[in-house]
Order: sequence, then structure tokens, then C-alpha cells
Amino acid sequence: MSSSSRARTILDRRESGAAIKAFRWCLAATLAWGVLAFGAVYPWAYWPLGVAAAGLGVWAIVTARAWDDPRTVRLGIVLGLLLAAIALQAFPLPYHWIGWLSPGLDALLREYHLGFTPPARHALSLEPGRTGVVLFLAFGLALLLVGATRMIRRVPLEWLVSELMGLAVALAVVGIVQRAFFDPARPLVYGFWEPRDGGNPFGPFVNRNHFAGWMVMVLPMVAMYTVAVLREARPPASRRVGAWLRWLTTVDGNRVLLLGVATLVMGAALVVTGSRSGVASFAVAVVVMLAFVVRELPSRRHRAVAIFCAGLLLGGAVAWAGSDMVVARFADAPDAFGERLEAWRNTLAIVRDFPLAGVGLGGYGRAMLVYQTGDRRLMYSQAHNDYLQLAAEGGLLLIVPVLLVLVTILRAVHRRLVASEDDPLTFWIRRGAVAGLLGIAAQSLMEFSLQMPGNAVLFVTLLAIAMHRPRSLQHAHRV
Repeated sequence: MSSSSRARTILDRRESGAAIKAFRWCLAATLAWGVLAFGAVYPWAYWPLGVAAAGLGVWAIVTARAWDDPRTVRLGIVLGLLLAAIALQAFPLPYHWIGWLSPGLDALLREYHLGFTPPARHALSLEPGRTGVVLFLAFGLALLLVGATRMIRRVPLEWLVSELMGLAVALAVVGIVQRAFFDPARPLVYGFWEPRDGGNPFGPFVNRNHFAGWMVMVLPMVAMYTVAVLREARPPASRRVGAWLRWLTTVDGNRVLLLGVATLVMGAALVVTGSRSGVASFAVAVVVMLAFVVRELPSRRHRAVAIFCAGLLLGGAVAWAGSDMVVARFADAPDAFGERLEAWRNTLAIVRDFPLAGVGLGGYGRAMLVYQTGDRRLMYSQAHNDYLQLAAEGGLLLIVPVLLVLVTILRAVHRRLVASEDDPLTFWIRRGAVAGLLGIAAQSLMEFSLQMPGNAVLFVTLLAIAMHRPRSLQHAHRV
């Protein structure tokens, strides 16, 4: 190779390194904006978030040449089918087509509007404008997922998890202070913002359950990162307290101690929220983490230590937050479940009347103005079960492509979990991402945290971490 070619190669590598560094900082900023801007629940927050997600996705697709990987191409195709189905819901169609594609829509419109006159054209969605907003956000998130699945392997995962941990600890402290010192009768976001439609704020989120959902996704990655650091640090084999105290004074011991304290603070904040679904879904994530750890640890002694540490994390968080508060919250669970059960029955009625095309993404609240039975002092704008709500809003038109996306993702994640291509750090962080995904999937049975755009961006990032194919071990970043 000539000197000019060698110099050009070095320059290209430097430019590539600068681009990757810029990408990772932009990704961290996007994740931070999504959570700090009230979960991006308001238009002034979710429009920039959607643009940033789309921009990062295109950037990653071009930089990482995502089209060279057949797996990424397949993911892009099934995501494209899903986006096309959402667009079909929002697109105005001749009204006589509506009677064939969505027979229940005409009856609902006639009941909702006095003196209803059928228009020449109407979308399949009850709320085409809201469906269009969902389409915009879904488009940005789809681009981010396709791009990040290829690009994330060039981002130091240790750095990304550390940034998320720092943000999570800061938010945990803010939430705990807010709950301890501010008037519970008039809860405010950041101590000054009163939610427009009411709520029960915690930290930057309008709803404490949504904060809990965000934390359920971050906590397992930090916990499994701690496992990776602990295994690399090689703590003393002796059971003597003195040996462990001496080890904790070392650099490795300090690092493990810092991670442990950070994890405990995050867990305490999750419990302090009083979110039953958050605590229960984190318990699911802990079980998944334990399954991964026990499978990999060689001896019964190490497995017993892992189980003890998991119990210490849960027990310490509950004790710090106050066990009496936790018991009181779960004691009220039957009443809350009864209310949700009534909403689910009404949701099933929507599913029966709109089996093919649903009422349109974003149209659930309007449909419930007609379908909700029982006490109407509290109207349900969400089903408090993302799976039922998807069936009601999307029908088979969306359920089929969603299942295709799900199968594609599950196959990719399974392939990565059984492969032996990860370095130790990536190995454990990937499993932390999987535990976080399963935790938020469990919470979605009772809540709608993933409908918050800020949570959705973090969810997509975890998917990219769980699915990404690592670079060759010669280039892998080791602990």
C-alpha cells in the first residue's frame, strides 16, 4: 500500500470514529430528551423526538450499510408492512368501502354524531389525525430500529449503559425527593408543572406507572452489567468479612460497590412510585435475570450468591421505600383490577365489532365514549392492556404485521442468545436488555407505558441491543 493510500485509510478511520462518537452522543441525547421532556407525551416533545429518531435511523442505516445484512433487510420489510397497514387506517377511502372493511364504523358514527350524513370519503380510523401522529412516530422508531440494530455494535455498550445508569440514578433521586417533600394533594412534575389532564407524577413523568416502566427497562441492563464487572473483578474466594472489606477498597471493589448502590437507588425509586405493575414486572425481570445467571454460573455456591444478591436487591429496595407502603398498595389491587376488568370487557366489545381494521390507532378513547358501560365519572381513554388495545385499534389489519415483526425479532434475539459470538460485557448486557424487554412486556398487561414516546425510544434501543450482531471478537470491546 502506498503512503498516500495508507494516509487516506487512516483519515477514513478517524472520520468514521468521529461519526460513531457523534452518533452515540446523539442517541444518548435522544434517549434523555424522551424521558426528561415529560416522557415526550406532549406535541412539543414528541415531534422533535420523532424527527430525531428518524434522523438517527437514516444516519445509522447509511453509515453501517444496513442493506448489506439480509437479516436487517427482512426486519425492514416487515416493519414496512406494519407502517403500510397504519397508513391504510389513516387514508381516506370511499365511504361505501367502509361498510365492507369495517362494518361497525358506520353504526358507531351514527350513534356518536346526531344527524349523521355519510361523507363521500372517510378513513378506517375514528381519529385519522391521531393515527397520522402514530404513523409519524412509528416511522421514526422503525428507522431507528433498523439502523441501530446494525450501528449499535459500533457503540461501546459499557459507555451506553453507564450513561443510562447516570440518568436513571438522577431521575430516581429527583422522584424520591419529590415524593418526600412536595404536597401529595397537588403533585407537580419537577415541582412546578401541573399535568394538563391530571395524573400522578413521579420524576419527569406525568404518570408514576410510566416512570416505573422506564425504570423496569433500564434496571436489568445495569444489574447485568454489574454481573459482568463482578465476574471480571474476581472477588475473593474467602468467606471472611475482612477479605471482602479489603477487596472493596480496591479499584474493582469500588466499581462494583458503586454499581450496587446505583442499582439499589434505582430499585428503591421504582418501589417508591407505588406502581403495582412496575414492582410486579420488575419481579418478572429479576426472575429472567436469575435464569440467565444461574445457567451460566458453574457452581452451586455461585448460584446461591446470585439468588441472595437478587433477593437483597428486591428486599433492600422494598425496605428502603417502606414495606408498609408496598403492602398497602398491593392490598388495594383487587379494587383496581375490578375497574380494569370492566374496561377490558368493553374493549372486547370493540374487538368484536371491529375485527378487521379496528377503530384506528389513537381512536380507542373516542370509541369508549360509546362502548364504555358502568360508572362514567372516569372515562377510559386507554385500555390499560396494550395487547387488548392493539386488537381494538388495529384489528387483523395490524395484528398480522405486528406478529410478523414479533416473529422476526424473536428469531433474531434467539439466534444471538444461543450464538457464542459475544465478548463477556456484551454477553451480559444483551441478557439485561432481554430481561428489561420481558419486564415491560409483562407490565403492558396492566398498563400502557410503551405508549409514551420517551419509553418507546428506550424500548427500541433495548431491541437493538438484544438483536444486534456483534463485530468479530478481535474488535470486540472487552470488560
